[in-house]
Amino acid sequence: MHSISRGARGLATLLGVATLVSMGCGDVPEEEQAQAPREERSALVVGAPTVTLDSPSGGSFLRGAVTLAATASDDLGVSRVDFFSGTTLIGSSNLPPYSLSWDTTTGTSGTHSLTAQAFDADGNSGTSTPVSVMVDNFLPILLSGSPKYNPQTQNYVRGNISVGWVATDQNLSGIALTEFFQDGVLLATQPGHSTPDYTFPWDTRVLANRTYSLMLRATDNAGNVQTLTRQLIVDNALPTSVLTAPANGAVVSGIVTLSAFASDSQALIYVAFEVDGVLLTPFVGTAPFNKTWDSTGKSGTHVIVAIAYDRAGNSRRSNPVTVTVP
Repeated sequence: MHSISRGARGLATLLGVATLVSMGCGDVPEEEQAQAPREERSALVVGAPTVTLDSPSGGSFLRGAVTLAATASDDLGVSRVDFFSGTTLIGSSNLPPYSLSWDTTTGTSGTHSLTAQAFDADGNSGTSTPVSVMVDNFLPILLSGSPKYNPQTQNYVRGNISVGWVATDQNLSGIALTEFFQDGVLLATQPGHSTPDYTFPWDTRVLANRTYSLMLRATDNAGNVQTLTRQLIVDNALPTSVLTAPANGAVVSGIVTLSAFASDSQALIYVAFEVDGVLLTPFVGTAPFNKTWDSTGKSGTHVIVAIAYDRAGNSRRSNPVTVTVP
């Protein structure tokens, strides 16, 4: 059997087999002529398609709709490119540029291994190097931190304090940035870190005594944003406290009624009466602020003071009153 080059086959199409034989190329049996196109096509197939996943890049944090893009080439031409998350087919693209939109909310949040697989007209395929990405479609979780609410101070604060929140991203993309706002005005920022506590200094001494809206805005590495607002009441004003009875210089005996006038610009919590430096308990929480003191057997001079306390922790001592027990 005589072999015929690809160029000779093309020439044979134009001149015919007889002409080829006269040129010394030898006879071309009918069976070999029928097989020639298959041999020529087989010689053109040099390998599987090559494909690279261009977007997203490895280590990316993703949420919502994301564009997947790949570059593919093949000597026979690329017929389609399939995109996979693990072994799950996301979708296909038939024309360059090979891309599609992936709705990440239809799957699970967490680590995903993405690949692109290209096919040529003969069904040969090539697969890209896997790219690891983090899908995070969950908002960060925020909780209020310091100062903690308690029945005594409630939400009243004073002085230079720290205001805090707890921020976590459920072990997904992680907190990227936190922002501290006072009445909608950005006061400070803090980058994400390994611990969930985010604390900001807040100097209330330069502020008016009133309620403030404090907000933390947390953004994770995927771009999810969560906010948490809390109300704190600033009170840096001292209460008013005046001991009204007994009168200064009075002579008293037996059960003595102690009386005071007290007030506060925000929230008075109680008045405590002090005799010779010792507080009488329990304290008086509502007006009229009266307390009895048993002076029996306590002959001598005694100093009495009324101390007013507000919920923020401010206090004021009244004018001292000196009495004598005979």
